Amino acid sequence: MRLIKAVLECFLWIRHPKMVLYFIRRTGFLPNMFCPQTVNDKFLWRKLFDHDPRFVILSDKLACKEWVEARVPERLKMASVRWVGDSAESIPRGLLKGAALMKANHGSETNLFLRDNRFSDEKIESTIQSWLAYDHGKAHREWAYSRVERKIFIEDEITPQFGELEEIKVFTHGSDVVRLHHIGDRFNGKWANCWNVAADGTMKLSTEQGRVGPPNPGKALPNKVEEAVALAKQLGAEFDQLRVDFIFDGEALWLGELTVYNEAGYVYPPAANDPESRFSQAWDIRNTFFLSHQHRSGFKRLYASALKQYLAASSFREIAPNSMTES
Repeated sequence: MRLIKAVLECFLWIRHPKMVLYFIRRTGFLPNMFCPQTVNDKFLWRKLFDHDPRFVILSDKLACKEWVEARVPERLKMASVRWVGDSAESIPRGLLKGAALMKANHGSETNLFLRDNRFSDEKIESTIQSWLAYDHGKAHREWAYSRVERKIFIEDEITPQFGELEEIKVFTHGSDVVRLHHIGDRFNGKWANCWNVAADGTMKLSTEQGRVGPPNPGKALPNKVEEAVALAKQLGAEFDQLRVDFIFDGEALWLGELTVYNEAGYVYPPAANDPESRFSQAWDIRNTFFLSHQHRSGFKRLYASALKQYLAASSFREIAPNSMTES
């Protein structure tokens, strides 16, 4: 088995050299390709092998609304969709009034705030065509996004009932929650607090903060955080790993998005590169689509069989990552 592992590990490195080099550049570690050990190993492995058809629904910012509503009916607010299309000409003029956002359903960071109708028709049309032409999945090797039918939509802007909007991003592994990001003031000096969540649900401010923004230690978690965690557990229960994002308006929780490729498939705290951390060990790849379905491809069939045998015969702790730089 060790020989098979070594041969397949080398083969995977040779087959995906750009992904390996980019991984090293982003994390400072060599990836475990054959049997991923850390959170970042597993994101890379998900990109390359675990092409769960449900990821396409989760990654589609329109389709995921129906998926969420079917699982937590009337328990989570969602921004109402005003229009779906592919050209500015088909947008009814009245929809551009008031607080609204234009978005693409097949990528990230595609948000245009339409409040006050301050954009020309030419600007809106050029933005639409630019978004539709961009293949986010191909650019970032995020398989699911490439399979989403590209659409542009306009939805109501979520506005705070008082104070500012806050975000709660919950990292789930099945029905287990291991980490939580609390973010605020996104457009004016953004801050972000990261929390570790123990197996018993206890939350503790993490010493490993993310790169989203500087911490704001004096900021308490929203009073809806336990409700957010409960909803995230329910939505994430079907998957080996899923990030569930909420927006808190000061009174209620709204659906943000569902993410299968965190920050293009990378997490930056040291725990994400430590195979011994709770963050890494909570993610069990034996529960993935790739390892629970039959494969027609000869290579995939061989690799899946070898990996399942390896996982059955050894613990996840057997192989530690080889550090190239200090994290």
